[in-house]
Amino acid sequence: MVLSVDFRVRNTDERGIYYEESQRAIVYLPMHESLDDIYKTINHEVYHHCFAQWDEVKMDEDQEEYLIFQLAWAHLSLE
Repeated sequence: MVLSVDFRVRNTDERGIYYEESQRAIVYLPMHESLDDIYKTINHEVYHHCFAQWDEVKMDEDQEEYLIFQLAWAHLSLE
């Protein structure tokens, strides 16, 4: 299925959130310092969507967050 990404300007404690049921991500713009920071949050939520669509692998939220962290910093390991 297709991921829908919405942007909100209201303040919240979240930078972004993914809803598996509706395959929708919301990015809260006031929680970001730069456009690059917004891109990183979009990537983070896209990873959640991809993992949810991957039927062969089941992960809990902690495992997903750890893998996303590793993916975000992988370029440093490859240098």
